[in-house]
Amino acid sequence: MNRYQEIEIAVDKTEVERLKAVHSFLEIDFEKRKEFQDIVDLAARLCNKPVALITLLDENENWIKVRSGVNHQVMPRRTSFCQYAINQDEMTIIPDTVQDHRFDDNDLVHQDPNVRFYAGAPLALGSGLKLGTLCLFDVTPGNLDEIQKSTLTVLARQVVFLMELELSRQLLEKQMQDIKAKNESLIKIAYIQSHNIRQPLTSIMALVNLIKDGYQEVNEEWIHMISEATNTLDQRIHEIVKESLAEKDIKALRFNKMVEEIEDYAILLLDRNGNVENWNKGAEILKGYKAHEIIGKNFSVFYTHPDLVNKVPESLIQQAVMSGVAKNEGWRLRKDGSRFWGSILITAIHNDSGEVIGFTKVTRLLANDNSDTGL
Repeated sequence: MNRYQEIEIAVDKTEVERLKAVHSFLEIDFEKRKEFQDIVDLAARLCNKPVALITLLDENENWIKVRSGVNHQVMPRRTSFCQYAINQDEMTIIPDTVQDHRFDDNDLVHQDPNVRFYAGAPLALGSGLKLGTLCLFDVTPGNLDEIQKSTLTVLARQVVFLMELELSRQLLEKQMQDIKAKNESLIKIAYIQSHNIRQPLTSIMALVNLIKDGYQEVNEEWIHMISEATNTLDQRIHEIVKESLAEKDIKALRFNKMVEEIEDYAILLLDRNGNVENWNKGAEILKGYKAHEIIGKNFSVFYTHPDLVNKVPESLIQQAVMSGVAKNEGWRLRKDGSRFWGSILITAIHNDSGEVIGFTKVTRLLANDNSDTGL
């Protein structure tokens, strides 16, 4: 295998991972959060362009999840401009599409709506996978100034942050629903199966008592009857175990395993006071602690001295209690004392009465501190 074949295989593997991520985020109901529409409208106004979109690109379609200036919900991938933007780390700007040979046969350029300008900021995850774009279109050639370019990039980061927030919320909500369904199922099983257990157990006890009290001698027929009752009881127990571990339970186990194995995000479960209750592999990689070293400690250990003085951890917890969610970006500390710049998302967990019983905390690495000046 030569070097070019190895590169091609690596690209194919990355695309498979990218498409898997896209399909996950396509499950989000973008219309439930007005912040997505606010960002698109703001991008169009600040950059003075008639059309602004949030798009997700899969194998065959370019899904227009949020829009301003058009009504389309999906377009073919082959005519999309975003297929080029997701291959770039930086923003893609095409001042005049008719001067770009990549669009010589593109119907969007040479037929209605006759697109002449495009700018797209990739929606990139921490892993580097690019799901789609926050993009702008115009029917006249143009460009963006430096402030507009910077603004569009920042807004694209906010789109990704909101998408991750909504996906985390949906996964957490589904897990809670699965747990609730499991508990209800176990209660029903207990009622239904209590009779099924008692019947063979009562038969065994009655047969044994007759023998013990001298009313019946032990012979082959009675041994067979006791054996049959014992086998029936054993079968009932196996059925109960099988029903208890229903499909919903298996899904919950898979979800927990998935969260534990995620490496791109540090995912923590906090109690009502902000103490760490659970810790995934991504948290171990990013923050440097083993689970047994951090569980039980307050999450404030990750914050710098200035943040502790300003009571940033307490403020975030209070914000999550009041609003359901708290977001923040800033310097965070690893076990070895080194710093990294991370985006933080804390989501409140409620019981059936609406009381806050804990929090999930998701941290994404944005940049490492490469300075030699320390804190």
